[in-house]
Amino acid sequence: MCRIFEFGKHFAIKFNYYLEALMKKILLVEDDKILSRSVDVMLTIDGYQIITVYNGEEALQKLLHQKFDLLITDIVMPRMDGIELISKIKKLNKYLPIMVISGKLNDNLVRLLKKKEINFILPKPLNPTRFRILVEKAVQH
Repeated sequence: MCRIFEFGKHFAIKFNYYLEALMKKILLVEDDKILSRSVDVMLTIDGYQIITVYNGEEALQKLLHQKFDLLITDIVMPRMDGIELISKIKKLNKYLPIMVISGKLNDNLVRLLKKKEINFILPKPLNPTRFRILVEKAVQH
């Protein structure tokens, strides 16, 4: 019995390792803890690996040490706002797809984001169906 258990345990560990390698990894930057938790749960159910941070400084530190397939960020946040974060990230990795979710969107902000080559922009409150579709497009981008 011990050998079967050990084999099963080893297989499960390897399977989880390979499964995580196949999952798309998303960095979520959102200072609203209720919204960030909701997005985390929704995208985890959809099969993504989510890392959540609550401001731009934390996001920058994660991006310096880990590889991500998508960054989802708010604009208005403490310590470093989304615009400054996007500018810094574009210098580090201009190919990382970035999605902006914000309750403060207006024509000037959308123009600025488009100028920074941000093509995935959604207003808050989020429409879950539209959000999921845009996330799928962004990670395949």
